[in-house]
Amino acid sequence: MHMQVGEDVRGIVAGAVMVALTERLHDTALRIRLKSVEVKSREGVAQNLEGIGEYMSVAAKDWTSFRFSTRYVPGEGSATYPVLDFGQSASTPRRVLNDPKLIGELETRVCDQIVRDSGARDVRLQFDDIQTERNPNGGLDISADARADVGVDTGRRTHIEGSYDERARRWINVNYLFDIPDRLTGGR
Repeated sequence: MHMQVGEDVRGIVAGAVMVALTERLHDTALRIRLKSVEVKSREGVAQNLEGIGEYMSVAAKDWTSFRFSTRYVPGEGSATYPVLDFGQSASTPRRVLNDPKLIGELETRVCDQIVRDSGARDVRLQFDDIQTERNPNGGLDISADARADVGVDTGRRTHIEGSYDERARRWINVNYLFDIPDRLTGGR
């Protein structure tokens, strides 16, 4: 559901964020800017909003990133006191739970690509490790290690990378790379 909110809601959220920041940082001369405010889910008429913002104090030369979450009720035109997160830089990717639907789509796309590249009719993947990170731009980067059965060549170690745009609901990039066998040891 990741939907951006309008300017009126951004203004209400900015006010709530400003109050929370000034109380938390004990600084009444802060400047803030909201880089993103998105509806992450709904509970009845209330919207759970998440976003990324930046603040700068008078003495500072650089903006500092933070994440926030709040609840907004459209009929009331107000946002709850936001939860602020300074722990991890808001401009860096953060680990999120794997989405089984997207992992299934990734598996299908990689198998189809291996079929096109190898000419084999029967391709299967078994995932060993899957990690998903959400980027500040709203994209998901999925990396996985897997074993690929390509025809009679079984258990071939494979690294898979996929990028998915949550807003546009489409895959941007899907790649795989077979581990090159070590010719000296015969290992895979």
